Amino acid sequence: MGGMTVLAWILVALAILVLVLTPLRLRGARGREGMVDFSGWALNLHTITLFVGLALIALRLLGVHESGFATWVAILALAVASLIGLSFLARWRRSGSRHAVAFGGDGWTRGPWLSQIAHIGLAIGTVVFAWLMLADKI
Repeated sequence: MGGMTVLAWILVALAILVLVLTPLRLRGARGREGMVDFSGWALNLHTITLFVGLALIALRLLGVHESGFATWVAILALAVASLIGLSFLARWRRSGSRHAVAFGGDGWTRGPWLSQIAHIGLAIGTVVFAWLMLADKI
């Protein structure tokens, strides 16, 4: 197993954390007003696209497929998941209005910093995955 393959598996493992923890955090905050009040379809689309992208990447890493079409579907799915995740982060920014409700934390953290690290990392990981797959490094 080459160094790029090991890097890809590490990125898959980190993305799985995003896949598991994001719905837990947001569903745990359900019913609260303000910056954590997300549409259910956006959260479901984020989860489904991330799952599809990661599954296709894992299958490629395991040698099950080398399809160019599946590679593009994986890249597109991860890009959509990243954009939705970044939109969640944009929503968490305080608007500055007097009536804005701040996100005070959810028991795991004090504020959205954990999600910021995860989703910015996922966006960077999407670029790295695209490069690894399109350049035939994995």
